[in-house]
Amino acid sequence: MKKPIIGITCDWVETNDVPQARLNYGYIRAVETAGGLPVLLPPQKEVDSLADTIQGLVIPGGDDIDPKHYEEELHEKATLIPYQRFEFERALLAKVLEQKKPVLGICYGAQLLNVVRGGNLYQHIPDLPDTMVHKRATTQDPHDQHFVKTEPDCRLRQMLGLEQFEIVSIHHQAIRQLGKGLQPTAYSQDGIIEAIEDPDASFVVGVQWHPERDLNSPATKSLFAAFVQSCK
Repeated sequence: MKKPIIGITCDWVETNDVPQARLNYGYIRAVETAGGLPVLLPPQKEVDSLADTIQGLVIPGGDDIDPKHYEEELHEKATLIPYQRFEFERALLAKVLEQKKPVLGICYGAQLLNVVRGGNLYQHIPDLPDTMVHKRATTQDPHDQHFVKTEPDCRLRQMLGLEQFEIVSIHHQAIRQLGKGLQPTAYSQDGIIEAIEDPDASFVVGVQWHPERDLNSPATKSLFAAFVQSCK
């Protein structure tokens, strides 16, 4: 059986005015380990042919979405995602969703999924009362341990087989109002939404944490295995 082609979008970085595409290699390893064929998709004009070619789409982490897309002013702590990347991913995501192909959004990718569906975001978690630190580069980070708890009867719980597990979390924004057709499927201890899904889709899932930074985690392995399997 041929391996499903999994498109992974890349970040846009300019070094000495030279545009470059960049991606944490952990995303590639996670897809490979799960049995997929990873193909990197840098920002570009063409989206229709790309959507036709891939069997599934991964949108990785990144900087912040311009809040004008959900009718708010920019927070002083926000760092905007390059518009070249945002416009490309927004168009590609819309096309892939239209084709009803599997989507896995990670951190910024989950937030993009929510915004594309008409939802909005908390622009700076520390502004909210009684919230915890949501920036842990590894599970050995000196910040307090960060766990998420999945909701009963959701697809994410079924895929992972876990009610609660430790994550690597690197974000200062979070999902506020849910986009159309999405439901929350995991929360952190302070009530922040950590995962969303479309229960009516074959596989449309967003996770706020970074599974590619914890490749040996059972949750990471199960998440990517379920995603790749849905792409076959």
